[in-house]
Amino acid sequence: MAVLEEYYDAVVIGAGHAGCEAALACARLGLETIVFTVSVESIAMMPCNPNIGGSSKGHLVREVDALGGEMGKNIDKTFIQSKMLNTSKGPSVHSLRAQADKRAYSQEMRHTMENTDKLTIRQAEVCKLLVDENNNINGVVRIDYMPLWFGVGIMYERVYEGLKIKL
Repeated sequence: MAVLEEYYDAVVIGAGHAGCEAALACARLGLETIVFTVSVESIAMMPCNPNIGGSSKGHLVREVDALGGEMGKNIDKTFIQSKMLNTSKGPSVHSLRAQADKRAYSQEMRHTMENTDKLTIRQAEVCKLLVDENNNINGVVRIDYMPLWFGVGIMYERVYEGLKIKL
C-alpha cells in the first residue's frame, strides 16, 4: 500500500480561539500551514460563554489585536450586544465586553481561515506524534495513518478534554 506523505512549514492541532490565531499568524508570515480540527463546523466554537472581552480576556484580546490577530475583528463583525463593565469604578478598570452570535462568530472565523493564502484546514484527528533521533517532534500521524512532516508544531488543549502527550 502506497503512503502519501505531506510536508508543511507549520502544523496547528486544534482550531479553537488560540489555534485559529496561531494558524492565521503562521500563514500570514508566509509559512505553508495546516490546521487540524475534529470538525470544521466547530472552528472557533464558543461552547459555554459567547463573550469576548471583560477585565481579563479583554486585555488579552487587545494584545492579540495589536499583533494583527483576528478575534477583535471577528467580534466586531458578529456581536449582538456590548457593554462597558465596572463603570461605577475608576476608568482604569473599565472594560468592554461583547456578546457574540456564536454561530456567526464561528462561521466568520472559518470564512477568514478558508480565504487566507498558505492556510489549509483539514478535518482529521491526529493520533500520534513523530519524534526524530534527537527527541524533536517533527511530524504527526493522522487517524488514517497518513504521516505529515513539519518544521513547527503547535498544539492546543481542547475545552472539555485534557491533552495527553506521550513521547
